[in-house]
Amino acid sequence: MNFIPSFITAPFAFLLRHLAELLNDYGWALIVFALIITIIRVPFDIKGKRGTMGTSLLQPKIKAIQEKYAGNQQKIMLEQRKLYQQEGVKPTAGCIWMVFPMLIILILFQIIRQPLTYLMGLSPEQIELLRDVLIKLDAPVREGALYQVGLAGDIQQYFQQLSLVVPELFATSDIFPINMNFLGLNIGEQPNWRVILGEVGPNPAQAIGLFLLPVLSTVAAFVSQRIMMATNYMQSQMQQPQMMKTMMLMMPLMSLFIGFTFPAAMSLYWTASSLLFTVASVFINRHFKKIYAAMKAEMEEKDRIKQAELDAKRKRTEELRAQGLLKENKGTSKKKKQLQEREKERQRQAANRAEDAEDDGEYNPSRIGHRKYARGRAYDPERFGDDEPIVRDLDLDEPDDVTENQIHVDDDADVYDDDDYDYDDYDDEDDDDR
Repeated sequence: MNFIPSFITAPFAFLLRHLAELLNDYGWALIVFALIITIIRVPFDIKGKRGTMGTSLLQPKIKAIQEKYAGNQQKIMLEQRKLYQQEGVKPTAGCIWMVFPMLIILILFQIIRQPLTYLMGLSPEQIELLRDVLIKLDAPVREGALYQVGLAGDIQQYFQQLSLVVPELFATSDIFPINMNFLGLNIGEQPNWRVILGEVGPNPAQAIGLFLLPVLSTVAAFVSQRIMMATNYMQSQMQQPQMMKTMMLMMPLMSLFIGFTFPAAMSLYWTASSLLFTVASVFINRHFKKIYAAMKAEMEEKDRIKQAELDAKRKRTEELRAQGLLKENKGTSKKKKQLQEREKERQRQAANRAEDAEDDGEYNPSRIGHRKYARGRAYDPERFGDDEPIVRDLDLDEPDDVTENQIHVDDDADVYDDDDYDYDDYDDEDDDDR
């Protein structure tokens, strides 16, 4: 399954194809390809560092916010957003440019895994035709996810015979022999980790050499991460030590996995790419170190001026207070005044509605004034009127087994325990009837 659309892979496949034809060596073509991709990556890496530089400079302030509002994640996020807006920093600017290197890796996965499709532009029907012809020419039967890589090596070996057997295919397509022999190794084959168990096959030198390529790519990835983190002056402020250790392990392990899953050509490219980009990163970090220092000094000077202004205002306030010329400010901020005015207006409107309702004969005393908790049963000041109060005689000669929470309403009434009474069944109409 191809995850990258063909219109994206086409330029990279075009470049790799012409390098392979020009150099007549697939291995050196991949190394030159890695060099060109590294040159293309440099501007993206510069953009990414410019984006992360501002975030890195704000790390002390962000840490202070996190300590101040510890336990209130919503407040922390709000204050961080305000800080980014005040400083004009976009925290996600550096992450966007990191997508490009991963996209290149995915594109190369597809190209190296399917050279007949991307480098030669063959259709599935043409590939099946080539497979059948190669089998008739005593070539090995190629199956599995990497069968196109094996077919590409067979095309190189049986190129002359194929041009005679299916000349019409050569006339209507861009078939060319891909030389996959790099320093005596067939990088079109997949490395076998079982070499460490002694399974070297009929060609021990080939098996051991292919086994060493993923190991070499893993070491190159580890060294690359180590050097880039050591020379990246912003890394220590932006990431916790645990995160740095995770990155140190993740990339080499990914390289090792890919090395034993894909053809050896992938490990060769990964090794070349890691070493070349490490060299480029060292020079980029040296260049940005001066820019970073200048931006840090500028931000510190801005903070110093701001703090000096605050100290001057505070000192002036103390002087006025000492001279008795300072009036106490009792909650007269603009926001509080607006809230007070809105509350007064709301109460005025509520009073007007109550007066209008009283004029229309719909007087409701439970809604007079500011009574925000009057949301239940309507209040009626004439509820009991002039009725006589209800008096219940208590029979003081009750037996001893009657508890203090039990009373007799009359001689024929049952005895109720106040603790067992269900108040939810109480009906207002019963009270009115009495």
